Amino acid sequence: MARAAKIDSARRGVKFAAGPRAFLLLGLAALPSLASCTYQGRPAPTDAGLYWPTYLGNAARAPFLRERVSDELPGIVWSSRVGSGIQGMPVVTDEAIIAASSDRYIHTLSRQDGSTFWRKRVDGLPVSPMVVGEVIYTATTTKSKLRSLRITDGDNVWNRRFPAVSVPLSLVGDTVYAATEDAHLFAVTRMEQPLWSTRLSRRASAGPLVLEDWVAYVSLDSLFLLERASGRRRAAAYSPEVFAGEAASDGEKVYLATEQGSLLAWRTPDLELVWQTSGFGSFHSGPVLAGNDGYAVTRTGEVVRFDADVGSAQIIARTREATMAPPTVVQNGLLVGTLAGRLHFFSRNGEPIWDVQMEGSIEAPVFVHGGRITVPMYGRIGGPLGTRPSRGKVVELR
Repeated sequence: MARAAKIDSARRGVKFAAGPRAFLLLGLAALPSLASCTYQGRPAPTDAGLYWPTYLGNAARAPFLRERVSDELPGIVWSSRVGSGIQGMPVVTDEAIIAASSDRYIHTLSRQDGSTFWRKRVDGLPVSPMVVGEVIYTATTTKSKLRSLRITDGDNVWNRRFPAVSVPLSLVGDTVYAATEDAHLFAVTRMEQPLWSTRLSRRASAGPLVLEDWVAYVSLDSLFLLERASGRRRAAAYSPEVFAGEAASDGEKVYLATEQGSLLAWRTPDLELVWQTSGFGSFHSGPVLAGNDGYAVTRTGEVVRFDADVGSAQIIARTREATMAPPTVVQNGLLVGTLAGRLHFFSRNGEPIWDVQMEGSIEAPVFVHGGRITVPMYGRIGGPLGTRPSRGKVVELR
């Protein structure tokens, strides 16, 4: 029988114990924007081996498969405010958390106590940060900057004037793959001109998914595969259903979920449809892969497990609450957060182990690093979802 606990994390601060025309916009910015400013508390620690180059860390969207979560109910290690609201997903390292906020800041927090190392204001609403080694990469949702920052102090490594970007970036080395609002896909480095750009027929609804030789580009009803070296289009697939969330891949197939309740898999590089499984509730987020098993969560909180080879699928658990985020898969189970602020821990077979109730909304996947659970919270100031401003929080549980 699952055990439940209520966790109060509402107070502020730290709480203990509980295309061609687009080329014209590109260029090396000579000086930082006058609108940018940095609160420099102290240097953030670096990890030269850190590699978080895409949404949820890797193409399978399951970076925590070696982690284990305790069967015992967790408690709060600390809780810390992050601006007026978290924008996208944070990145968690051994010692730091990097997060973007809706008041146009990049924040770095200590994993020890939630205190701020530094925060930097950027000239636009930032998308989710990505991190490779000692460098943070982000872009803004207005025609402004594609930038890279030193993780130690937030100073610019390089930046480019760039069209608006509203989906996550992807990285390979120091090459950034960015999908823009005007339906272009760019490959950009620190050089003044991009490596290539390709105009697609539809605006991206998810971040680029970089495979070994290919880049997958997802719009609401289309999947395109492009050559990673040149941007040349290799294949395209179309669907009468609307895709939900980010794509996942095991290197051989690309997987997506739809708002009409289907799960689909295409084989690369020709995008041959391998299987489609339908009949579930509407999905808001994409699937995640754990070996031959895949998992996805419907908007009403039904946890679906599917066979990645043949597509056979079944509902294995229910949160019975509205859910936006994909599940977080660890060695011994699944973590699923709900819009009502409840975090569920299930076994890989769907048996409930525990759940905790927090104040706020869980709209992004939780992180597990070193046995500790990091939960981005999107606490609303009264009113239903989307009707009032939010207050961002990061909560660490153990």
